[in-house]
Amino acid sequence: MNSEKKGVIAATLAYIIFGLSYLFSKIALNITEPAILLCARFSITFVILNILVLTGVMKLNLRGKNLIMPIFVGLLQPVLYFILENYGLKYTNTSFTGLLSAISPIFTAILGALILKERPTRKQWIFICVSILGVLMVSLKSGSGNNTVLGCVCLIGAYLSGSFYSLLIRRLSDRFTPFELTYIMFCVGFVFFAGMAFFQYRAKAMPMLISAVNNSQFIISILYLGGLASVGAYLLANYSLSKLPVARSTIFGNISTVVSILSGVIIMHDSFTWISVIATILILLGVWGTNAVK
Repeated sequence: MNSEKKGVIAATLAYIIFGLSYLFSKIALNITEPAILLCARFSITFVILNILVLTGVMKLNLRGKNLIMPIFVGLLQPVLYFILENYGLKYTNTSFTGLLSAISPIFTAILGALILKERPTRKQWIFICVSILGVLMVSLKSGSGNNTVLGCVCLIGAYLSGSFYSLLIRRLSDRFTPFELTYIMFCVGFVFFAGMAFFQYRAKAMPMLISAVNNSQFIISILYLGGLASVGAYLLANYSLSKLPVARSTIFGNISTVVSILSGVIIMHDSFTWISVIATILILLGVWGTNAVK
């Protein structure tokens, strides 16, 4: 199997995992506050990453390497992205959120063409737009709530930071392994979000964390979010970005929408309308076409 096919498989698996993370985040947020959830999530991630290093399962060699840019990547994703996305989701409606989520691959593709000189072909642009149309159908169908200027600015900032994260990972992939980049990203995330939780709640932070950990649903959710969705999915996504142009890798993000729809239908018993069917077909067709045509 060549490296390109491995990149496609890695991206597919990564965004399937990301798609389910929304469900587990919702469960965990019903139990505790966002800052405590992020602290717990990145603590678990930090522990798992270091166990992988100490047991020799993964190799980490940062000696003599310039860490400034990888640390900056960590500040973009997960730190800045998670903060801006949380506030953006709070102060905008689902239609606007879905709109920005859908067009973020276009941001990334344009930036990739300008900065990395990775230009999608005309046929690939068509399939990118087909996939985006599917996401738009889902978001417009489920629109509710009001928009604020703060929410709109936060969401735009979140998706732009996500786009720049993809570009920088692609550019750094010749100097760092996917695991090294993932390790640095989540070390930055752990330090920041653990510090944020204890700064925000001070003496109450530890009792709140212990109370959440005593809930079995929270344990399951945090193991998924901190282990599979952080370590597993980001490692796969970073690997994919090292093998595929950013436009082809990030378009797989729309698969998360399909997974969210299906998990809502199967687990939460949401309705599966004809609009959902058409949207799912368009998203998958667009993702397939972007990577199949030249």
